[in-house]
Amino acid sequence: MSIDELREWQAFDRVNPIGDYRTDLNFASLAQQVAAWSGHCKEVPSLKELLAVDPFPLTNEQRAAENAAQDAARSQNYTESLIATLKRRAKK
Repeated sequence: MSIDELREWQAFDRVNPIGDYRTDLNFASLAQQVAAWSGHCKEVPSLKELLAVDPFPLTNEQRAAENAAQDAARSQNYTESLIATLKRRAKK
C-alpha cells in the first residue's frame, strides 16, 4: 500500500468509520421494532440494550454514578407523586 492510498483510507475512515455506528443503530432500531411487533417480549428492549457495541463505554465508577443519579430522580418523582396524591385525598 502506498502512502497516498493510506492517506485516502485514513480520510475515508474519518468520514465514515469502520463499524459505522449509524448502521448499528439502524439494525438495533429494526430489532426493537420486530420485538415490539412480534408480541413475544413482555418489555421491548431499549436501543442501548440491542447495540452490539456500546458507543459510549463507561467505567464502573461512572456507571455507578449514573445509576445513583437515575435512582435519585426516580425517588424524587415518586415522592412528588405521593405528595400530590395525599394532597388530593386531603381535599376530599
